[in-house]
Parts: sequence; structure tokens; C-alpha cells
Amino acid sequence: MVEGGVAIVKYLLFVSNLILWVCGLTLIICGSVLHLKFARLLDILGDERLSTPVLLLSLGALCTLLGFLGCCGAIRENYCLTVSFAVLLALLLMLETAAVIAGYALHETLLESLTNQLTQGLSRYSSSPGVTKAWDGTQQAFHCCGVTNSSDWRDDIPSSCCHTIYTGCQERDNIFTSGCISKIESWIIWNAALVGGISTVIASLQVVGVCFACCLSKSILKDFHDFYY
Repeated sequence: MVEGGVAIVKYLLFVSNLILWVCGLTLIICGSVLHLKFARLLDILGDERLSTPVLLLSLGALCTLLGFLGCCGAIRENYCLTVSFAVLLALLLMLETAAVIAGYALHETLLESLTNQLTQGLSRYSSSPGVTKAWDGTQQAFHCCGVTNSSDWRDDIPSSCCHTIYTGCQERDNIFTSGCISKIESWIIWNAALVGGISTVIASLQVVGVCFACCLSKSILKDFHDFYY
């Protein structure tokens, strides 16, 4: 049983991991909401792996699991569980840092890939009912038309490009002038900032968690040696 200042560390570790667990649940909820709200947009991309915010949901699930393990390791004063938690948390922090760096370095490539995916989805508009619904929902939600502008549709502009939908509404003064790629890019940047802010809070908790876990595991090991030797 740890005593003194280490006992404070033990309970601080427990509380910080409880917060980490709650933040993980928050990420899962945010990912689920984004999926439900923008499922049609994600369907246009034509890649099943992009049909849900996989990274957001995965990170949330991992943080929830780590938070749970950290709480158990701290409250039970289990050396192996506490050390494993510290190592996994440190690895997760390094992976998150690498992902942020890679995302920033490859953002132009990702934007180009997104444009290509949208263009491919545009060509499947008439042949796939799912893509048709996805494009119609996206254009109405983002008030946009085509990939870069309405000319991408050539002479077959859908009614979902109209400010007000009615039969034969595809007049030049009644359609959205902005392309969807610019609107989607702004939406992605806004959501990336939101996720980045949440991730920064979680990363700070992770650093605290690693430090506290190391201190607690060292104290547990010392108590073990004092008791048996």
C-alpha cells in the first residue's frame, strides 16, 4: 500500500485516467455524430474505409480502453498493469505526434486525392442511386454545385444545385456558384481544428499519465522489495 506523496500520485493518476476515459467516449460520440450527419458526403468518396471517421473512432476507443486500464492499475496498485499502461500510453502519444506531422506534410496530396475521388463520384452520379443521393445531399447541405463549379456537370446540372428546388430550376441565377471541393475543404479544416483541440487536451493528459504511472510503478516495486527482502 503506497503512502505519503505517492498516494496523492495514485489518486491523481486515477482521476486523470478517468478524464481520459471520458475524453475517449467524447471522441467516439463525435465520430458517430459526424458519420450520421455527413454519411452522404463520405459515400461520394467511393472508399468504404472512408465511410466513417475511422481514425476518430479508433482513437476514442483506444483512449477509452487505456483510461480504463489506467484506473484499474492505479486503484489496485498492480505493477505489471501500471508499467504496461505507461508503455502503451507513451507509444500512443508518439503515434499521435507522427500522425499530426504526416497529416500536415501531406495535406496537399490529401486534397488532390479528395478532388479525384469527388470527380470519380461525379461520373457515377447517374449510374449509382447511392452516389446520386450522396451528391444531392452534399450539394444541398454545403450549398455548392459540382467539384469546382457548376460547369463540372456540363449541360446536365441536377436540381440539387438550385437554391430553390422546382421543376426546371437549373437557371444560372438560381444555382449555387461555389464548388463543393472548397466547401468540403473548409469543413474538413474546421473539424480538424476541433479534433486537434480535443487531441491536445488528451495528449496533455497522456503526458501526465505517463509520468504518474512511472512514479507509481517505481513506488510499488520498492514496496515489493521492502516487503520480501
